[in-house]
Amino acid sequence: MYLSHWGLKRRPFRDAPDTRFFFHSATHDAALAEMLYAVDESQAAALLVGPFGSGKSLVLRALLGGLSGAGGYRVALLPSSLLGPADAVLAAAHALGAGDLPRDPAQISEAYAVGRLEQLLRSLAAEGLRVVLAIDDAHAIESPAVWEALRQVLGIAAGEAGALTLLLSGSPVLLERVAAAPGFKERVGVCTTLAPLAAEEGLDYILHRLSCAESESGIFTARAAEAIVRLSGGLPSRINHLADLSLAAAFGLGLKVVGPEVVDMAAAGAAAGQPELKG
Repeated sequence: MYLSHWGLKRRPFRDAPDTRFFFHSATHDAALAEMLYAVDESQAAALLVGPFGSGKSLVLRALLGGLSGAGGYRVALLPSSLLGPADAVLAAAHALGAGDLPRDPAQISEAYAVGRLEQLLRSLAAEGLRVVLAIDDAHAIESPAVWEALRQVLGIAAGEAGALTLLLSGSPVLLERVAAAPGFKERVGVCTTLAPLAAEEGLDYILHRLSCAESESGIFTARAAEAIVRLSGGLPSRINHLADLSLAAAFGLGLKVVGPEVVDMAAAGAAAGQPELKG
């Protein structure tokens, strides 16, 4: 009902890191280029930092998707819910194809897991593959032992085991985590920061999302779109949330066009709920 009412093929403002909706803003393109540079130059680690809702997850997935499609790379996205050093090493080993290792860290020694990971890196290097591991929401990693394990993984790759680049994205708290981890900051070759969209880019972003959803006509008035961008602070996740709420509200009212008054109503509801942002 919602989609047919607006003549859409899919939800244009679903807040998920769907690379089909990637928007080439100045800040996102710059971040993508810098992270790609880190991979091309075989930097040990690279950081992608930005406020919640700025689009870090989408940039990270766009980069990994591009590398996968290009060939010559083995890429993997690791979870940020790493509780101990063995978790980190096992997660990396499993992501690279170590199906023979147990999932439970308690069933294997960290030293054995490290050795198995080194074997995998050597094997992939022999095949001419470069390894790119990524952790989204890496600011959630609090354990100093996990950070030390990640540093050791980079140390393995710095030897003869083959090139490995670790990409970490997160809120500005990530910078504090890295600074507090002995020896890790020195491994970071690139650190790039996402900024909110400029006003004009925010308007283009809304049109881009609608186009990706195969919108056949103008849905938001110019003033409504401007209000969404202004109230969202230019953060893509906030734009998505407010635009989606505005579409739902207008649909409920039986309207065919979203005006600024509907956006204000949706914004009031969003402020009351204070949803958690992603990316």
